[in-house]
Amino acid sequence: MRNSVVVGLALLVAAPAFADEADVHYRQGLTLKKQNKTDEAIQELLEAIKLRGNYAAAEYSLGLTYKMRNENELAIEHLGKAARLEPKSAEMHSSLGIAMYRADKIDDAIRELEKACELNPNDAIAQQSLGAIYRGKKDMAKAIPHLEHAVMLEPKDAMALSNLGVAYRQSNKMAEAEKYFLKAIEINPEQAEFHFNLGTVYRRQGKSKEAIAEYEKAIKLDNKLASAHYDLGVMYKNEHRADDAIREWNTYLELVALKDPKEADVIRKHIQEMGGKPSK
Repeated sequence: MRNSVVVGLALLVAAPAFADEADVHYRQGLTLKKQNKTDEAIQELLEAIKLRGNYAAAEYSLGLTYKMRNENELAIEHLGKAARLEPKSAEMHSSLGIAMYRADKIDDAIRELEKACELNPNDAIAQQSLGAIYRGKKDMAKAIPHLEHAVMLEPKDAMALSNLGVAYRQSNKMAEAEKYFLKAIEINPEQAEFHFNLGTVYRRQGKSKEAIAEYEKAIKLDNKLASAHYDLGVMYKNEHRADDAIREWNTYLELVALKDPKEADVIRKHIQEMGGKPSK
């Protein structure tokens, strides 16, 4: 009898030792992850999970590490385990949803992000991500409220402002779109996409001078932004600046010729109709 009691006590004492060892591997994994030593981090986190079993924090960190490496299926596997172990964690559902979106699992991503927003309505990342997904599905009735909420939570987040601007533009609400693109540019004037988006709004409003100025800024910041070259070519053509239009469409042609042969043929015809010679 006494021996069985001793064995039982030994087991009780041993358990915390295993738990402590799991924590050591977990903390080491976090340190290595921060150092971008992802191979080593993964080994440490796997060891922590092996020792403890249902270790939500380690599963979550492991999933984020795979996400860093763009290994989306493995990221989804481990983030999913973490979310199942901690079903009330908005952060875990949010990260899982984003990983699913990256893997083009749209319906699953929506489910997880909706859950994250339900658990924590003030999760700005989940709100913005969910709004962007609905915007991509052209469901503006659902996209705009989530994007507005994200902007309310993070009013200095230039990307959130731009995403909301795009949603308003897609809803043909140009005044609202202009307002949010201007705010995004005020925060980050070096982002070419923001200037392109604002240029598109001005173009649709019939403000040629303002549209040209924004497209030119976009191209100055990113000369490989094909859509800006195309739209700027259209604006130059409308302003009877044939040489400038041909130049921009030739640049556009160089950027898209290999990616979209049919589109390239259309541009070649435009250039020839204006008396120019296609570059490709």
